[in-house]
Amino acid sequence: MIMYEMKEFCVGGTTIISIEGERQVMKIGVGVFWEKFIKDQEFYMKTYDCLEIQDFVMPDNLDLGREHIIKQYQQQLQGYKGILTVHGPYIDLQPTSFDPLIRQASSARYHQCLEAAAALKCKYMIIHSSYDPMKTYDDGYDEYFIDQNTNFWKENIGAFEAYNVTVVLENIHDKGHQLIRKVLEKVNSPFLGACLDTGHAHALVKTDLLPWLEGYEHWLKYIHLHDNFGERDQHLSVGEGSINFAGFFKKLKEMNYDSILMNEIFGGVEAQKRNLENLYAFLK
Repeated sequence: MIMYEMKEFCVGGTTIISIEGERQVMKIGVGVFWEKFIKDQEFYMKTYDCLEIQDFVMPDNLDLGREHIIKQYQQQLQGYKGILTVHGPYIDLQPTSFDPLIRQASSARYHQCLEAAAALKCKYMIIHSSYDPMKTYDDGYDEYFIDQNTNFWKENIGAFEAYNVTVVLENIHDKGHQLIRKVLEKVNSPFLGACLDTGHAHALVKTDLLPWLEGYEHWLKYIHLHDNFGERDQHLSVGEGSINFAGFFKKLKEMNYDSILMNEIFGGVEAQKRNLENLYAFLK
């Protein structure tokens, strides 16, 4: 097992956390959009190993503002040595739709975001799995979901491979890890992996996190980290809801998880600092 060492240092009065071992593990990141980032740019650039750019979730930012947003980030992120990632669009998109035009629209939006990711040299792009628990299709929906997702990503993953961008499929209403893992196995590309969203698993489907970790195994490349009380998707600081993060982080260490821990905490710098303090308490 890799031995972890927590180190603290200060930047402008802010306690910064790094996690080191025999090799650097668990990159600590945070989700940002332009207005949030530029308000406290120094804090975000000096505090985190990686930044998840979330502006391209919005359709208008893909159609009207994409080039401007890209240039803004390129200018302001000069000198940043960390990893950049991007959250893909999801509003009204459905890559497993019966309607081929809806699938085409989904693909087009993902490719627009991919172009932004490539311009910003992002390593990962997060895509919602789009699992719909309201659909049954005479109890055949799960197989349909697997087949359609497999077909969709076999057709599209080559473009991501060309830009060296890894897609990670994020759970929303997914009942467990099983369906996403089956898609990953069938597509079988090193550029397609899993993103575990802790808050979604806890609040939207009431599942324990450990089976997700155990089920994904090496397919897990990315984690969205936030807390809630199991009723709604609150995006609280870790430890401020009812998720069993002590057991969660113990399992991550046992797995030698060495990729992204992306904090998706609502609120400004003070909320982010509080979250880092809570995170440190779990990881030390």
